Amino acid sequence: MKKLIIPFLLSGLILAIGVNTASAQVQLKEVTISGGATRVEVSKKVSDSFASLFKGAEAPKWFQSNKNYVVRFILNNQSNKAEFTKKGNLVYHMAFGNENQMPADIRTIVKSKYFDYKINSTVKVDFEEKSAWIVNIEDGKQFYVLRVIDGVMDVLDKINKEKA
Repeated sequence: MKKLIIPFLLSGLILAIGVNTASAQVQLKEVTISGGATRVEVSKKVSDSFASLFKGAEAPKWFQSNKNYVVRFILNNQSNKAEFTKKGNLVYHMAFGNENQMPADIRTIVKSKYFDYKINSTVKVDFEEKSAWIVNIEDGKQFYVLRVIDGVMDVLDKINKEKA
């Protein structure tokens, strides 16, 4: 019986270490488009709406997702993503960046509580006339995914790093 318990405990320990290692590598990623996204040409109404909202946008790549259009583009040296209806109305806009690209007030909110943490990445999400910031931070022990809306910060996820 003892001979069976030791290998079982060792395999469980190895599995647990592997799970912790995989969890420590989680990074905030772009939202995946559901449905079969294919490259398309968009109507003048959608194109004009995009051009007026995102002046100076470079390298737009359009895709159709369900009944709407999604565009990926570069603006101010940041990767962006936006969705438009067929009538040219903006559904959402996401700007992917880093600490240098976030506004001072949002950075101050994050650093006021997590001053010793490194800001790895940021995502600004504009949706229904609201703006939210998703901020991925880390220190030597853990990762946090934070959300800041209307000056209020909360924790979306916390991942402990593996102990060395």
